Amino acid sequence: MLRVAAVGFALAVGGCTSVGGSAVRTGPVSLPAYAGPVAVYSTGQAPPGAVDLGVVEVHAAQQEATIDTLMPQFVHKVALIGGNVAVIDGVRARFELIGRSHVETFYYTCNMGATCAGTRVYAANDEVMIVSVFGRAFSTQVLAPGEEPLIAPAQPAQPAEPAPAEPAPGQKPVEGL
Repeated sequence: MLRVAAVGFALAVGGCTSVGGSAVRTGPVSLPAYAGPVAVYSTGQAPPGAVDLGVVEVHAAQQEATIDTLMPQFVHKVALIGGNVAVIDGVRARFELIGRSHVETFYYTCNMGATCAGTRVYAANDEVMIVSVFGRAFSTQVLAPGEEPLIAPAQPAQPAEPAPAEPAPGQKPVEGL
């Protein structure tokens, strides 16, 4: 309900944007912000081996509530928590009534032809469309704690056994060692 009030306030102020969102880390690893391209999966499934980093949601109201506006914001939020893969779980549109007070000034003729001003205040409701895109952030560049890599790291080379030392000229070789 707090988010709805914030959207209503932003619309009432005018000139402000209604675009907002959040990214919450819920995964087993915490990464710094990612600064590369982010792959978007709209199937609800992440690629194999991807590590879940957290949940992401973005929203906007009225004319700003378009996929063209929301998708760059969604990808940005995914990158902020270290993700290079964005998985969209859903897109939701809803309409909400936002109440506001309306002040109206009116003029009328009063005592001996003079013009007087009056004010009346009444409640009004605005119907506001809010569109949300929600999903999860993943990374394919790290392993979750306790996981094994798909390809085992190369084993360090074992040192070769030293070659037997050559006897110095004039020495007899030692046998049996």
